[in-house]
Amino acid sequence: MQAIADETGETVDLAILEGSAMLFIDQIVGSQRLRTVSSIGESFPLTTTANGKAALACMEATHATKLILSELEGDPANPLATILSEVEDIRQGALAHDENEHTEGVCAIGFALRDVGGDIYAVSIPVPSTRYARVRDRLAEVMTRHMTSIVD
Repeated sequence: MQAIADETGETVDLAILEGSAMLFIDQIVGSQRLRTVSSIGESFPLTTTANGKAALACMEATHATKLILSELEGDPANPLATILSEVEDIRQGALAHDENEHTEGVCAIGFALRDVGGDIYAVSIPVPSTRYARVRDRLAEVMTRHMTSIVD
């Protein structure tokens, strides 16, 4: 996490899947003057966050779909087919993205992995949307490189 923060200057978050939500457990605060910081211990949804979508992609498809349906219940703004398609892309190696979905003005990019005990952890970089379009490709390159080095 520190290496990602050092390379990007952005905040880097670590979350763990707890039931049907992502629980923030650690954070490296970035050096950017305008930055996004969440509270340790805060829970976030699965379907509208980069870390949540990445975690869904680490799960068996039936279980992931059950969690998605539960979260989307009564929310027509997030169509199931769109989220399932995103999760499948992430399963195939894409990074997860949140482009102003969870919090207006905040975008994020991330990946997740399972540890040897089966727990799912996600690393994400939240960025103010005023800067995100400009740095998105660079963040994707850094995250892909670090994801690959952790998984290999």
